[in-house]
Amino acid sequence: MKHSIALKEERASLITELETLVHAAKTDDREFTQEEEARQADLNESIFDLDSKIESAEKTEKILARNLAGAASKSDEIEMEQHAKEYSLRDAINQLVNGGRLEGREAEMHQEARAEFSAAGVNPRGQIFVPMALTYRATSTATGVVGTTQQNVIPGLVPESVIEQAGGNRITGVAGAVKLPSLPVDATLNRTEVETNAGGSPISSKTIDAKRIASRIDVSNQTLAMANGTFDAVVAAQFRRHSGGIMDLNAFTTWAADANKVKRGTNPAAVIPGVDFLSANNLIANLGDADALNNSAAFFGSHAQLAVARSQQAVTNGGIPTLQADGTIAGYKAFGHSQITAGLLTDTNIDIYSEVYDTTGTTAITNEADGQPFFLVNMNDVYCCYWGGADLVVDPYTAAAEGTTRMIMNYYANCDVAHAASAKYVVVA
Repeated sequence: MKHSIALKEERASLITELETLVHAAKTDDREFTQEEEARQADLNESIFDLDSKIESAEKTEKILARNLAGAASKSDEIEMEQHAKEYSLRDAINQLVNGGRLEGREAEMHQEARAEFSAAGVNPRGQIFVPMALTYRATSTATGVVGTTQQNVIPGLVPESVIEQAGGNRITGVAGAVKLPSLPVDATLNRTEVETNAGGSPISSKTIDAKRIASRIDVSNQTLAMANGTFDAVVAAQFRRHSGGIMDLNAFTTWAADANKVKRGTNPAAVIPGVDFLSANNLIANLGDADALNNSAAFFGSHAQLAVARSQQAVTNGGIPTLQADGTIAGYKAFGHSQITAGLLTDTNIDIYSEVYDTTGTTAITNEADGQPFFLVNMNDVYCCYWGGADLVVDPYTAAAEGTTRMIMNYYANCDVAHAASAKYVVVA
């Protein structure tokens, strides 16, 4: 089969011959001779035939081009999967410490990640860059079982965020400041464009920027020299747990703002209680009033709070605990987190009685130092964004006297709700 270009060249040659015949007859102001008439008929037929062949050839070429592009994309995907299986964080660290530069696969992935960071508008600080494709943990449904496929290399450079486990939306490959997806909190209300975009509007969305999340671990040089293939998995697990906790802490700190607080009813006692069914119901009611309540909602509290809720009875003499055996409170999942502490609330949140209870009483709070938030969040409205992959700072000098190499893994991420009304909390002990 001839290529469309070759067919077009052949047609152009025939058209040139036909134009010569016509020009000769016009110049002599005469009709075609018998031989010219026959040749004209042959040329016309050949040109029309070539038009049809060219059209068919172009269609075929377009199909092949699309297929080739798909094959190339699949090839790139397979190649990246191979990199993910064979990439070695241990080798990258040893190359940098011993030779001062990356080589081979590790150098190639470093350049890949550099391009990702550039596209995301992030300035990484480390000497080893890891692209997002190598930090992604895929979900598989092999044999009908849904689970996480742990890559051999860096399965855990993805922060292990409890908020994401609870249903927060994960967005990768973002660039610059991200305006989170926005929907009206109350679809029955009309707002002008100015009102909608005003910062205090109940249906205005948020814009979030990248935050650097840094996690540090120290490894003895002896361990580093003797490390085998499990080194990547061990190091990655440490990084992902610590960075995931920081990711969650950033979100909890943002949500523990005074505007998100739900006050309790009047209480004659001046002591902030622990998690009880009343406080959970207050949160549910307030999230519902803000039109931010749905089946995706989840509670977040400290492990100590949930331990108390597990033993408290939600129904008097009914034997039903506030936190039930299936890990739910009033039908909504509850998650414990070590980053939920009294440090999330400032004195301005809970330094007087009326800031905790819906009352004008002047009774002093006697346990304000123990006050911490207990959240209810619409997880459909939570977005965890990642700018680029990860970068690693390898420092063999600071702790050299101790025979230790210091490593700091940096992620560029942030997590928040698109609307402030989607995250509420009450103060608990």
